[in-house]
Amino acid sequence: MLMYYLGFVFFYVISLLPFWVLYRISDFAAWLLCYAIGYRRKKIEGNIRQSFPAYSEVQIKKVKYKFYKNFTDNWVETIKLLSISESTLSKRISGNFEVFDMLAQQGRPVSTIAGHFFNWEYLSAALSYRQPIQLICVYMPITDKNMNKMFQYMRGRFGAHLMAANQLTREIIPWRKKQYVIGLVADQSPSNPLNARWLYFLNKPTAFLTGPERNAQVFNQIPVYVSVSKPKRGHYHFQFEPLDIADSEITKPGSITRMVAHRIEADILAHPEIYLWSHRRWKHDWNSSYAKQWIDEKNPIPTEGLAQ
Repeated sequence: MLMYYLGFVFFYVISLLPFWVLYRISDFAAWLLCYAIGYRRKKIEGNIRQSFPAYSEVQIKKVKYKFYKNFTDNWVETIKLLSISESTLSKRISGNFEVFDMLAQQGRPVSTIAGHFFNWEYLSAALSYRQPIQLICVYMPITDKNMNKMFQYMRGRFGAHLMAANQLTREIIPWRKKQYVIGLVADQSPSNPLNARWLYFLNKPTAFLTGPERNAQVFNQIPVYVSVSKPKRGHYHFQFEPLDIADSEITKPGSITRMVAHRIEADILAHPEIYLWSHRRWKHDWNSSYAKQWIDEKNPIPTEGLAQ
């Protein structure tokens, strides 16, 4: 417990620093990661090269360095969430949050579905207080218990109800007859490719998690895609789009996943510098044993040489 409080005080004091100081720290950290350490450099360059085959090496390096800057910005901004006021955070976040006023009147639960765009912690914080429905924040537990506890505090500061991803199936049961907004990330790579939906994503057959689609169908959730953009440093715009899926279509396998995947891809192509290129998006290569899980309009063509 002592280590937790010492760590909390340390990061809390850092969070009190003004943004301009935090961004100077971020600038140095980005330079360090990119040039001195080379943090996941091959993976980042390989993912960008795969996704933008027409890019020159100069363009790839430009996107790579912008990624590092946004990556380190993401973490100093996240630390800032330990102490930032609601009013200050609101000045840095914009979006059509009024969509949720309309959704609240329908009485059904809502699932917001996004990709790994910076800053997802700001998105979760904003959804906690900028709309009228109770937010359920799904998170991946951190191995270090003290760090996990600090992140739980930070993520619950503005009123979100927290649920660990590995306990979601059990903990969501009491909420079946309630209205809520649950935040989900759709572009994580599934552990079992046989239980995934497969389609083309950034020029390669790609496995997508079925969880967001399955939850929307089982719990009668209204799926809402979240498009993210960064008008300027430290400021984020979230565009919420209720997916226009007829009742007869929403239960069809792949309907939600296909729609979400196409939107995530379009946002990556529009704003590549704010996407999380360092994560292992393509863990599995396509083969014919996954044919029943293929949901794209185009037939799959196996490709070689993707950086893993």
